[in-house]
Amino acid sequence: MSADRVHLGINVNNRVPVIFPQDYPPPRMLELAERAEALGYDYVFAGDNFFGTARYESLTTLAAIAARTRRVKLGTAILIATLRHTVWLALHWATIDQLSEGRTILNMAVGAASPEYEGGENEKEFAVAGVEKKTRGALLEEQVAVLRGLWTQERFTYHGKFHHLDAVPAGLRPRQVPCPPIWLANNPQIYAVGSKLRERMLRRVGRLADGWMTCTATQEEYRELWQAVRAYAAEYGRDPEALEPAYQMTVNVNPDRRQARAEALEYLNAYYVSSLKDLSDSFWRRDPFGSPQEIIDRVGGLVEAGCRHFIVRFASRHQFQQLDLFTQHVFERVRGMR
Repeated sequence: MSADRVHLGINVNNRVPVIFPQDYPPPRMLELAERAEALGYDYVFAGDNFFGTARYESLTTLAAIAARTRRVKLGTAILIATLRHTVWLALHWATIDQLSEGRTILNMAVGAASPEYEGGENEKEFAVAGVEKKTRGALLEEQVAVLRGLWTQERFTYHGKFHHLDAVPAGLRPRQVPCPPIWLANNPQIYAVGSKLRERMLRRVGRLADGWMTCTATQEEYRELWQAVRAYAAEYGRDPEALEPAYQMTVNVNPDRRQARAEALEYLNAYYVSSLKDLSDSFWRRDPFGSPQEIIDRVGGLVEAGCRHFIVRFASRHQFQQLDLFTQHVFERVRGMR
């Protein structure tokens, strides 16, 4: 991929078949991925959750998409890695990387990092997985080390707080050498500027990741956060230029702004099992729901702040209609940004 232009992808929105099954039955996710590839998009991503916000499982979905596409890169937005057994995750992801002939990006996070996810059924996900929420960050850091070790060494030994492996054989390796890129995602803008938690999250990216993704950030927040990630990478002796800056943007394209926001509100309330009355005071108030120009301006601001990779998630029960509108009115103008 060219490093001097914006790269665009779509999220196939694997929760929508659960909440709007008549409008978007499961096989349509695969068709949406095929259409996105035919239209020239760079990525196809799938979301991840268990029963907190139930959806079709992300790795299985991506494996199916791998068989239906040939060019687009495949990734997760985002994989809640801390809920998964690390050794089996290494096998599962290596399988998808082989099936796709080396087209994967493993984008991981600790999970439950936004207000919409705190409490309720999402708390139960960690209890069922036997994971203490307060240990998620440390667990994720070990997972990065274990995944790379299992993917690159003939026999891998590791002893940490959460993993104890003695000469585990390589087994199946990914197609990509030395291994698929690992991005780390977080939403640190919800924490106070200068907080220890925010610093720890960003330092983790700078020290361990090949790329970084966030969402619901203003242009100023994104610039500040990305500069911090780059500074931490340099502090750890890594090349900041080697890191990939990404953003998942939730959009609804419609020249009628009121209609776009109404449709997005319906989607978000169904998606997060919430009862928002208006988007203005919600966690999603930063994302664009309206005219193509509104979306173009939003993307342009984030590009100016340093972002180069965008995954678009359509806030609508009508996924194909939104893809067509975005492609017709936004795609080329955004993709041409430098």
